[in-house]
Amino acid sequence: MDIMEAMQARHSVRSYTDKPIEGETLEMLEKTIDECNRESGLHIQLVRNEPMAFGGGLAHYGKFADVKNYLALVGKKDKQLDEQCGYYGEKIVLAAQTLGLNTCWVGLTFKKVPDAFTITDGEKLVVVIAIGYGVTQGAARQSKTGLGPFSKVDLGIVKYHFELGSGKDRMLWL
Repeated sequence: MDIMEAMQARHSVRSYTDKPIEGETLEMLEKTIDECNRESGLHIQLVRNEPMAFGGGLAHYGKFADVKNYLALVGKKDKQLDEQCGYYGEKIVLAAQTLGLNTCWVGLTFKKVPDAFTITDGEKLVVVIAIGYGVTQGAARQSKTGLGPFSKVDLGIVKYHFELGSGKDRMLWL
């Protein structure tokens, strides 16, 4: 599956299997995260085998099941941080899809678990992304209208999709 096919195939998944992320899949995922962090200056972290963030009432409200792995999108406090997290988070999400993994962006229905990831002085956690092997591949849903608390994250996601669809790397921007 290439990145364009991943963009079409990817849907939010809220229920996951017990299959661990390991081997070549883990290596490729970590490589993508490292590349995104280097390019952006963000501090995105993969949290593995940690069931507490999605184990309480908030997770039940969000209809999450068996989430043990997630990405913590962390960066230096800045007016562009939310948009950057959307852009680079989606880059990782689509790369994960090409690796056979499923994901779901999560803004509020999780709890911060002390020591699961690092937030240094001047940084903040913007959002997390549940990641793993889904029970299903998810299904298309109707798009939500804009202007919510994560609109800037959504803008970053849209910008990444636009770049992929427009052929930015093929010099069509001239």
